Amino acid sequence: MISPAPANEISKASDPPAAAPAAAGVTVSRRLQRFLPRLHSLRIPGGTLARRRNDVSAKVELAAGRRARLTRAELAAASFALCVLLPTVAVFVYLATLAAPQFRSETRFVVRGNLETVSNTGAAVSSSNVPQVANTQEARVIVDYLRSRAMVDALQEQLNLKRVFGIGARDPVFALSGSASTEDLVAYWNRQVSVSLEQLSGVIRVQVSAFSPESAALLAAAVVRQAEAVANDLTARNRGDRVLEAEAEERAAFTELAVVRTSLEAFRNTQGTLDPTRTASDAFAVISKLRDQRSALNTDLTAARARLAEESPVVRALKERLRSLDEKIAGLDGALLGGSGGQEGSSGNLVAGAELEARRRLAEQRLKQAEAELADARMERARQQVYILAFMAPTLPHEKAFPTPPLQAGAVFAILFAAWSVVALYVASVYARTR
Repeated sequence: MISPAPANEISKASDPPAAAPAAAGVTVSRRLQRFLPRLHSLRIPGGTLARRRNDVSAKVELAAGRRARLTRAELAAASFALCVLLPTVAVFVYLATLAAPQFRSETRFVVRGNLETVSNTGAAVSSSNVPQVANTQEARVIVDYLRSRAMVDALQEQLNLKRVFGIGARDPVFALSGSASTEDLVAYWNRQVSVSLEQLSGVIRVQVSAFSPESAALLAAAVVRQAEAVANDLTARNRGDRVLEAEAEERAAFTELAVVRTSLEAFRNTQGTLDPTRTASDAFAVISKLRDQRSALNTDLTAARARLAEESPVVRALKERLRSLDEKIAGLDGALLGGSGGQEGSSGNLVAGAELEARRRLAEQRLKQAEAELADARMERARQQVYILAFMAPTLPHEKAFPTPPLQAGAVFAILFAAWSVVALYVASVYARTR
Protein backbone atom coordinates (compact mmCIF):
# COMPACT_ATOMS: atom_id res chain seq x y z
CA MET A 1 0.00 0.00 0.00
CA ILE A 2 1.42 3.31 -0.99
CA SER A 3 1.58 6.03 1.58
CA PRO A 4 0.68 9.58 0.84
CA ALA A 5 3.48 11.97 0.14
CA PRO A 6 4.33 14.74 2.50
CA ALA A 7 2.88 18.21 2.07
CA ASN A 8 6.17 19.93 1.41
CA GLU A 9 6.89 17.56 -1.36
CA ILE A 10 3.56 18.22 -2.90
CA SER A 11 4.16 21.97 -2.88
CA LYS A 12 7.57 21.60 -4.41
CA ALA A 13 6.13 19.42 -7.12
CA SER A 14 3.49 22.01 -7.99
CA ASP A 15 5.72 25.16 -7.94
CA PRO A 16 7.51 24.78 -11.29
CA PRO A 17 4.36 24.76 -13.47
CA ALA A 18 3.11 28.08 -11.91
CA ALA A 19 6.41 29.89 -12.28
CA ALA A 20 6.91 28.85 -15.87
CA PRO A 21 4.10 31.03 -17.38
CA ALA A 22 5.34 34.12 -15.52
CA ALA A 23 8.84 33.64 -16.84
CA ALA A 24 7.47 33.11 -20.29
CA GLY A 25 5.49 36.39 -20.10
CA VAL A 26 8.55 38.34 -19.12
CA THR A 27 10.49 36.83 -21.94
CA VAL A 28 7.77 37.71 -24.50
CA SER A 29 7.56 41.32 -23.32
CA ARG A 30 11.27 41.71 -23.60
CA ARG A 31 11.23 40.36 -27.10
CA LEU A 32 8.35 42.69 -28.11
CA GLN A 33 10.28 45.67 -26.85
CA ARG A 34 13.17 44.74 -29.02
CA PHE A 35 10.86 44.12 -31.97
CA LEU A 36 8.76 47.34 -31.84
CA PRO A 37 11.44 49.64 -33.35
CA ARG A 38 11.72 47.26 -36.24
CA LEU A 39 7.93 47.12 -36.54
CA HIS A 40 7.67 50.95 -36.75
CA SER A 41 10.14 51.00 -39.62
CA LEU A 42 8.48 48.12 -41.35
CA ARG A 43 7.14 48.92 -44.88
CA ILE A 44 3.63 47.88 -45.84
CA PRO A 45 1.74 48.55 -49.17
CA GLY A 46 0.11 51.80 -47.90
CA GLY A 47 3.30 53.19 -46.32
CA THR A 48 4.62 52.90 -42.85
CA LEU A 49 2.43 51.91 -39.96
CA ALA A 50 2.58 55.47 -38.52
CA ARG A 51 1.34 56.93 -41.78
CA ARG A 52 -1.50 54.47 -41.88
CA ARG A 53 -2.36 55.48 -38.35
CA ASN A 54 -2.45 59.18 -39.35
CA ASP A 55 -4.68 58.36 -42.30
CA VAL A 56 -7.10 56.59 -40.02
CA SER A 57 -7.20 59.62 -37.72
CA ALA A 58 -7.84 61.94 -40.69
CA LYS A 59 -10.69 59.75 -41.85
CA VAL A 60 -12.24 59.83 -38.40
CA GLU A 61 -12.02 63.64 -38.31
CA LEU A 62 -13.53 63.87 -41.81
CA ALA A 63 -16.45 61.71 -40.72
CA ALA A 64 -16.98 63.97 -37.69
CA GLY A 65 -16.93 67.07 -39.96
CA ARG A 66 -19.46 65.49 -42.25
CA ARG A 67 -21.71 64.84 -39.31
CA ALA A 68 -21.31 68.51 -38.23
CA ARG A 69 -22.12 69.81 -41.72
CA LEU A 70 -25.15 67.61 -41.85
CA THR A 71 -26.28 69.12 -38.58
CA ARG A 72 -25.99 72.67 -39.98
CA ALA A 73 -27.93 71.62 -43.06
CA GLU A 74 -30.64 70.24 -40.84
CA LEU A 75 -30.76 73.53 -38.93
CA ALA A 76 -31.00 75.45 -42.18
CA ALA A 77 -33.83 73.24 -43.40
CA ALA A 78 -35.63 73.65 -40.09
CA SER A 79 -35.26 77.44 -40.16
CA PHE A 80 -36.45 77.51 -43.78
CA ALA A 81 -39.52 75.48 -42.91
CA LEU A 82 -40.24 77.60 -39.82
CA CYS A 83 -39.60 81.04 -41.33
CA VAL A 84 -40.72 80.54 -44.93
CA LEU A 85 -42.87 77.50 -45.52
CA LEU A 86 -44.99 77.65 -42.38
CA PRO A 87 -46.03 81.36 -42.78
CA THR A 88 -46.70 80.78 -46.47
CA VAL A 89 -48.95 77.81 -45.74
CA ALA A 90 -50.70 79.75 -42.96
CA VAL A 91 -51.36 82.69 -45.30
CA PHE A 92 -52.65 80.38 -48.02
CA VAL A 93 -54.96 78.54 -45.63
CA TYR A 94 -56.32 81.78 -44.16
CA LEU A 95 -56.94 83.38 -47.54
CA ALA A 96 -58.56 80.22 -48.89
CA THR A 97 -60.82 79.49 -45.93
CA LEU A 98 -61.35 82.50 -43.62
CA ALA A 99 -60.74 85.70 -45.62
CA ALA A 100 -63.95 87.38 -46.78
CA PRO A 101 -64.14 88.03 -50.55
CA GLN A 102 -63.81 91.64 -51.65
CA PHE A 103 -65.38 93.11 -54.78
CA ARG A 104 -64.06 96.13 -56.67
CA SER A 105 -66.10 98.81 -58.43
CA GLU A 106 -64.44 101.30 -60.78
CA THR A 107 -65.47 104.71 -62.08
CA ARG A 108 -63.71 107.37 -64.13
CA PHE A 109 -64.46 111.06 -64.54
CA VAL A 110 -62.75 114.25 -65.59
CA VAL A 111 -62.86 117.83 -64.35
CA ARG A 112 -63.97 120.14 -67.16
CA GLY A 113 -64.51 123.85 -67.64
CA ASN A 114 -61.12 125.45 -67.00
CA LEU A 115 -58.50 125.76 -69.76
CA GLU A 116 -54.98 127.17 -69.73
CA THR A 117 -53.00 128.15 -72.81
CA VAL A 118 -49.54 126.70 -73.18
CA SER A 119 -46.96 128.18 -75.58
CA ASN A 120 -43.22 128.48 -75.94
CA THR A 121 -41.64 131.22 -73.85
CA GLY A 122 -40.89 134.30 -75.89
CA ALA A 123 -42.48 132.96 -79.04
CA ALA A 124 -44.87 135.21 -80.89
CA VAL A 125 -47.76 132.84 -81.56
CA SER A 126 -51.27 133.89 -82.32
CA SER A 127 -53.95 132.81 -79.89
CA SER A 128 -55.62 130.66 -82.52
CA ASN A 129 -52.47 128.54 -82.94
CA VAL A 130 -51.72 128.10 -79.22
CA PRO A 131 -52.65 124.61 -77.97
CA GLN A 132 -54.85 124.30 -74.93
CA VAL A 133 -54.54 121.64 -72.26
CA ALA A 134 -56.71 120.80 -69.32
CA ASN A 135 -55.97 122.63 -66.10
CA THR A 136 -55.29 119.91 -63.50
CA GLN A 137 -55.25 122.22 -60.49
CA GLU A 138 -58.92 121.63 -59.68
CA ALA A 139 -58.46 117.92 -60.44
CA ARG A 140 -55.61 117.71 -57.91
CA VAL A 141 -57.78 119.43 -55.32
CA ILE A 142 -60.57 116.91 -55.89
CA VAL A 143 -58.16 113.95 -55.71
CA ASP A 144 -56.75 115.20 -52.40
CA TYR A 145 -60.28 115.72 -51.08
CA LEU A 146 -61.29 112.15 -51.96
CA ARG A 147 -58.42 110.91 -49.78
CA SER A 148 -59.02 113.31 -46.90
CA ARG A 149 -60.82 113.01 -43.60
CA ALA A 150 -63.50 115.46 -44.77
CA MET A 151 -64.51 112.92 -47.43
CA VAL A 152 -64.65 110.12 -44.85
CA ASP A 153 -66.72 112.25 -42.46
CA ALA A 154 -69.21 113.11 -45.22
CA LEU A 155 -69.65 109.46 -46.25
CA GLN A 156 -69.80 108.35 -42.62
CA GLU A 157 -72.83 110.60 -42.14
CA GLN A 158 -74.46 109.40 -45.36
CA LEU A 159 -73.65 105.67 -45.49
CA ASN A 160 -72.12 104.71 -42.09
CA LEU A 161 -68.78 103.38 -43.35
CA LYS A 162 -68.12 101.51 -40.12
CA ARG A 163 -71.16 99.36 -40.78
CA VAL A 164 -70.18 98.81 -44.43
CA PHE A 165 -66.60 97.77 -43.65
CA GLY A 166 -67.17 96.35 -40.17
CA ILE A 167 -67.35 92.56 -40.60
CA GLY A 168 -64.57 91.76 -38.14
CA ALA A 169 -66.28 88.55 -36.97
CA ARG A 170 -65.94 87.06 -40.45
CA ASP A 171 -62.51 88.42 -41.34
CA PRO A 172 -60.57 89.91 -38.41
CA VAL A 173 -57.49 90.65 -40.54
CA PHE A 174 -58.84 92.51 -43.60
CA ALA A 175 -62.10 93.91 -42.16
CA LEU A 176 -62.49 97.11 -40.14
CA SER A 177 -62.44 96.66 -36.41
CA GLY A 178 -65.63 97.49 -34.54
CA SER A 179 -63.71 99.75 -32.12
CA ALA A 180 -61.85 101.64 -34.87
CA SER A 181 -61.33 105.36 -34.33
CA THR A 182 -61.82 108.07 -36.92
CA GLU A 183 -58.13 108.02 -37.79
CA ASP A 184 -58.28 104.24 -38.25
CA LEU A 185 -61.32 104.68 -40.48
CA VAL A 186 -59.46 107.23 -42.65
CA ALA A 187 -56.46 104.89 -42.98
CA TYR A 188 -58.75 101.97 -43.85
CA TRP A 189 -60.59 104.13 -46.40
CA ASN A 190 -57.33 104.96 -48.18
CA ARG A 191 -56.50 101.25 -48.19
CA GLN A 192 -59.82 100.23 -49.69
CA VAL A 193 -60.16 103.16 -52.14
CA SER A 194 -57.59 103.86 -54.84
CA VAL A 195 -57.64 107.34 -56.44
CA SER A 196 -55.25 108.16 -59.29
CA LEU A 197 -54.91 111.12 -61.66
CA GLU A 198 -53.53 110.94 -65.20
CA GLN A 199 -51.43 114.07 -65.62
CA LEU A 200 -51.76 114.41 -69.39
CA SER A 201 -55.49 113.80 -69.84
CA GLY A 202 -56.68 114.86 -66.40
CA VAL A 203 -58.77 111.68 -65.99
CA ILE A 204 -59.45 110.68 -62.38
CA ARG A 205 -59.72 106.93 -61.81
CA VAL A 206 -61.39 105.63 -58.64
CA GLN A 207 -61.45 101.98 -57.54
CA VAL A 208 -63.50 101.06 -54.46
CA SER A 209 -63.22 97.67 -52.72
CA ALA A 210 -65.97 96.36 -50.42
CA PHE A 211 -67.26 93.04 -49.13
CA SER A 212 -70.26 92.92 -51.47
CA PRO A 213 -70.84 94.06 -55.08
CA GLU A 214 -73.66 96.37 -54.07
CA SER A 215 -71.60 98.09 -51.37
CA ALA A 216 -68.72 98.66 -53.78
CA ALA A 217 -70.99 100.20 -56.45
CA LEU A 218 -72.79 102.32 -53.84
CA LEU A 219 -69.53 103.71 -52.46
CA ALA A 220 -68.24 104.49 -55.97
CA ALA A 221 -71.44 106.41 -56.77
CA ALA A 222 -71.08 108.33 -53.49
CA VAL A 223 -67.51 109.25 -54.42
CA VAL A 224 -68.66 110.72 -57.75
CA ARG A 225 -71.43 112.63 -55.99
CA GLN A 226 -69.01 114.13 -53.47
CA ALA A 227 -66.59 115.06 -56.27
CA GLU A 228 -69.37 116.99 -58.01
CA ALA A 229 -70.18 118.82 -54.77
CA VAL A 230 -66.52 119.80 -54.35
CA ALA A 231 -66.32 121.02 -57.96
CA ASN A 232 -69.40 123.20 -57.48
CA ASP A 233 -67.97 124.56 -54.26
CA LEU A 234 -64.70 125.40 -56.01
CA THR A 235 -66.60 127.26 -58.73
CA ALA A 236 -68.57 129.27 -56.18
CA ARG A 237 -65.48 130.13 -54.16
CA ASN A 238 -63.11 130.98 -56.99
CA ARG A 239 -65.49 133.12 -59.04
CA GLY A 240 -67.99 134.32 -56.45
CA ASP A 241 -65.48 136.31 -54.46
CA ARG A 242 -64.58 138.54 -57.37
CA VAL A 243 -68.21 139.11 -58.27
CA LEU A 244 -69.04 140.03 -54.70
CA GLU A 245 -66.16 142.46 -54.53
CA ALA A 246 -67.16 144.05 -57.83
CA GLU A 247 -70.75 144.41 -56.67
CA ALA A 248 -69.62 146.02 -53.40
CA GLU A 249 -67.41 148.46 -55.32
CA GLU A 250 -70.26 149.34 -57.62
CA ARG A 251 -72.58 150.04 -54.69
CA ALA A 252 -69.94 152.20 -53.00
CA ALA A 253 -69.33 154.21 -56.20
CA PHE A 254 -73.05 154.69 -56.79
CA THR A 255 -73.52 155.90 -53.20
CA GLU A 256 -70.65 158.36 -53.51
CA LEU A 257 -72.02 159.72 -56.78
CA ALA A 258 -75.47 160.13 -55.23
CA VAL A 259 -74.01 162.08 -52.30
CA VAL A 260 -72.00 164.36 -54.61
CA ARG A 261 -75.00 165.00 -56.83
CA THR A 262 -77.12 165.87 -53.81
CA SER A 263 -74.49 168.33 -52.56
CA LEU A 264 -74.17 169.90 -56.01
CA GLU A 265 -77.92 170.26 -56.33
CA ALA A 266 -78.15 171.93 -52.91
CA PHE A 267 -75.34 174.30 -53.88
CA ARG A 268 -77.06 175.24 -57.13
CA ASN A 269 -80.31 175.85 -55.33
CA THR A 270 -78.51 178.09 -52.84
CA GLN A 271 -76.67 180.06 -55.51
CA GLY A 272 -79.59 180.12 -57.87
CA THR A 273 -77.55 178.94 -60.81
CA LEU A 274 -77.06 175.69 -62.60
CA ASP A 275 -73.42 176.29 -63.50
CA PRO A 276 -71.37 178.66 -61.35
CA THR A 277 -68.50 178.58 -63.80
CA ARG A 278 -70.67 179.55 -66.70
CA THR A 279 -72.32 182.25 -64.64
CA ALA A 280 -68.97 183.72 -63.64
CA SER A 281 -67.78 183.57 -67.24
CA ASP A 282 -70.87 185.42 -68.39
CA ALA A 283 -70.36 188.05 -65.65
CA PHE A 284 -66.78 188.63 -66.70
CA ALA A 285 -67.92 189.04 -70.29
CA VAL A 286 -70.57 191.65 -69.25
CA ILE A 287 -68.04 193.55 -67.14
CA SER A 288 -65.63 193.61 -70.06
CA LYS A 289 -68.30 195.06 -72.34
CA LEU A 290 -69.30 197.65 -69.74
CA ARG A 291 -65.71 198.74 -69.32
CA ASP A 292 -65.40 199.16 -73.07
CA GLN A 293 -68.56 201.29 -73.10
CA ARG A 294 -67.21 203.33 -70.17
CA SER A 295 -63.98 204.00 -72.01
CA ALA A 296 -65.89 205.20 -75.09
CA LEU A 297 -68.22 207.29 -72.96
CA ASN A 298 -65.32 208.80 -71.07
CA THR A 299 -63.78 209.81 -74.38
CA ASP A 300 -67.01 211.47 -75.48
CA LEU A 301 -67.26 213.28 -72.16
CA THR A 302 -63.76 214.67 -72.49
CA ALA A 303 -64.52 215.93 -76.01
CA ALA A 304 -67.81 217.50 -74.89
CA ARG A 305 -66.15 219.33 -72.00
CA ALA A 306 -63.63 220.77 -74.41
CA ARG A 307 -66.39 222.29 -76.57
CA LEU A 308 -69.22 222.84 -74.06
CA ALA A 309 -69.67 224.18 -70.60
CA GLU A 310 -69.80 221.86 -67.59
CA GLU A 311 -73.49 222.62 -66.94
CA SER A 312 -74.55 221.97 -70.47
CA PRO A 313 -77.17 219.25 -71.01
CA VAL A 314 -74.83 217.15 -73.15
CA VAL A 315 -72.08 217.09 -70.53
CA ARG A 316 -74.54 216.29 -67.73
CA ALA A 317 -76.10 213.44 -69.77
CA LEU A 318 -72.68 211.95 -70.49
CA LYS A 319 -71.76 212.22 -66.80
CA GLU A 320 -75.00 210.51 -65.82
CA ARG A 321 -74.43 207.66 -68.22
CA LEU A 322 -70.83 207.32 -66.98
CA ARG A 323 -72.05 207.14 -63.35
CA SER A 324 -74.60 204.48 -64.30
CA LEU A 325 -71.91 202.39 -65.98
CA ASP A 326 -69.67 202.68 -62.93
CA GLU A 327 -72.49 201.49 -60.69
CA LYS A 328 -73.13 198.48 -62.93
CA ILE A 329 -69.44 197.57 -63.07
CA ALA A 330 -69.10 197.95 -59.30
CA GLY A 331 -72.16 195.82 -58.75
CA LEU A 332 -70.86 193.06 -60.99
CA ASP A 333 -67.44 193.23 -59.36
CA GLY A 334 -69.02 192.94 -55.96
CA ALA A 335 -71.03 189.95 -57.10
CA LEU A 336 -67.86 188.24 -58.35
CA LEU A 337 -65.35 189.27 -55.68
CA GLY A 338 -67.58 189.76 -52.68
CA GLY A 339 -68.69 192.79 -50.78
CA SER A 340 -66.87 194.76 -48.11
CA GLY A 341 -69.10 193.31 -45.38
CA GLY A 342 -67.60 189.84 -45.66
CA GLN A 343 -70.19 188.67 -48.13
CA GLU A 344 -68.87 185.86 -50.26
CA GLY A 345 -68.75 186.57 -53.93
CA SER A 346 -69.05 184.53 -57.08
CA SER A 347 -65.34 183.69 -57.02
CA GLY A 348 -65.73 181.72 -53.76
CA ASN A 349 -68.84 180.08 -55.11
CA LEU A 350 -66.91 179.34 -58.24
CA VAL A 351 -64.25 177.39 -56.24
CA ALA A 352 -66.86 175.48 -54.27
CA GLY A 353 -68.82 174.72 -57.40
CA ALA A 354 -65.68 173.60 -59.24
CA GLU A 355 -64.80 171.28 -56.33
CA LEU A 356 -68.25 169.75 -56.34
CA GLU A 357 -68.15 169.36 -60.08
CA ALA A 358 -64.77 167.61 -59.90
CA ARG A 359 -66.07 165.26 -57.21
CA ARG A 360 -69.07 164.49 -59.40
CA ARG A 361 -66.87 163.63 -62.37
CA LEU A 362 -64.60 161.41 -60.25
CA ALA A 363 -67.60 159.61 -58.78
CA GLU A 364 -69.04 159.04 -62.24
CA GLN A 365 -65.70 157.66 -63.44
CA ARG A 366 -65.43 155.36 -60.41
CA LEU A 367 -68.96 154.09 -61.01
CA LYS A 368 -68.19 153.43 -64.66
CA GLN A 369 -65.06 151.42 -63.75
CA ALA A 370 -66.95 149.45 -61.09
CA GLU A 371 -69.67 148.57 -63.57
CA ALA A 372 -67.08 147.41 -66.11
CA GLU A 373 -65.31 145.29 -63.43
CA LEU A 374 -68.62 143.73 -62.41
CA ALA A 375 -69.47 142.88 -66.01
CA ASP A 376 -66.03 141.24 -66.50
CA ALA A 377 -66.39 139.24 -63.27
CA ARG A 378 -69.81 137.96 -64.29
CA MET A 379 -68.55 137.00 -67.74
CA GLU A 380 -65.59 135.18 -66.22
CA ARG A 381 -67.86 133.36 -63.79
CA ALA A 382 -70.06 132.24 -66.64
CA ARG A 383 -67.07 131.23 -68.77
CA GLN A 384 -64.86 129.50 -66.18
CA GLN A 385 -67.20 127.07 -64.47
CA VAL A 386 -65.77 123.80 -63.13
CA TYR A 387 -67.90 120.67 -63.36
CA ILE A 388 -67.50 116.88 -63.25
CA LEU A 389 -67.98 114.76 -66.36
CA ALA A 390 -68.33 111.07 -65.38
CA PHE A 391 -67.78 109.22 -68.66
CA MET A 392 -67.57 105.82 -66.91
CA ALA A 393 -70.34 105.10 -64.42
CA PRO A 394 -69.60 102.96 -61.33
CA THR A 395 -69.52 99.30 -62.32
CA LEU A 396 -71.30 96.46 -60.49
CA PRO A 397 -68.68 93.69 -60.04
CA HIS A 398 -69.60 90.03 -60.48
CA GLU A 399 -66.32 88.34 -59.48
CA LYS A 400 -64.23 88.92 -56.42
CA ALA A 401 -61.02 90.88 -56.78
CA PHE A 402 -59.49 89.71 -53.49
CA PRO A 403 -58.26 87.34 -52.23
CA THR A 404 -56.48 85.12 -54.75
CA PRO A 405 -54.67 82.68 -52.41
CA PRO A 406 -52.02 81.38 -54.85
CA LEU A 407 -50.98 84.89 -55.85
CA GLN A 408 -50.81 86.35 -52.34
CA ALA A 409 -49.20 83.20 -50.91
CA GLY A 410 -46.60 83.28 -53.71
CA ALA A 411 -45.81 86.90 -52.93
CA VAL A 412 -45.43 86.09 -49.23
CA PHE A 413 -43.18 83.15 -50.08
CA ALA A 414 -40.99 85.31 -52.32
CA ILE A 415 -40.60 88.01 -49.66
CA LEU A 416 -39.87 85.58 -46.84
CA PHE A 417 -37.49 83.54 -48.98
CA ALA A 418 -35.53 86.64 -49.92
CA ALA A 419 -35.28 87.68 -46.27
CA TRP A 420 -34.32 84.17 -45.16
CA SER A 421 -31.66 83.93 -47.87
CA VAL A 422 -30.05 87.18 -46.76
CA VAL A 423 -29.95 86.07 -43.13
CA ALA A 424 -28.66 82.60 -44.05
CA LEU A 425 -25.87 84.02 -46.21
CA TYR A 426 -24.88 86.40 -43.42
CA VAL A 427 -24.75 83.57 -40.85
CA ALA A 428 -22.74 81.39 -43.22
CA SER A 429 -20.23 84.19 -43.83
CA VAL A 430 -19.85 84.78 -40.07
CA TYR A 431 -19.28 81.04 -39.50
CA ALA A 432 -16.71 80.89 -42.30
CA ARG A 433 -14.74 83.81 -40.81
CA THR A 434 -14.81 82.49 -37.26
CA ARG A 435 -14.10 78.83 -38.00
